[in-house]
Amino acid sequence: MQRYLFVFVLALLLAGCGKFDDLFELMEVAEAVETELAERHGLECRVMVNKVNGRLKTVNVGLDQEEAGDLTVADIVALVEPSVRRHFAETPEILMITIMIRK
Repeated sequence: MQRYLFVFVLALLLAGCGKFDDLFELMEVAEAVETELAERHGLECRVMVNKVNGRLKTVNVGLDQEEAGDLTVADIVALVEPSVRRHFAETPEILMITIMIRK
């Protein structure tokens, strides 16, 4: 019984501090970047975000090897960076662009 009460109180405290709102907002922004890159440039990607102590530390944009195709690193950066800057309210400390190789 004490365990259920603890979980209930913890959920109330977390709901009141806005952490869930921040999480859902970051997920919406990441999805907006994915959508823009898909619609404008035909790049299907995954955007992952790392926020620590209220600061946007890392944005990781992952592309499949097939999506990257013959694009150079400079070409990919030129496509991805403006979209990330446009959608996120603050500039990430690190923008990682990864190429995923599937077997």
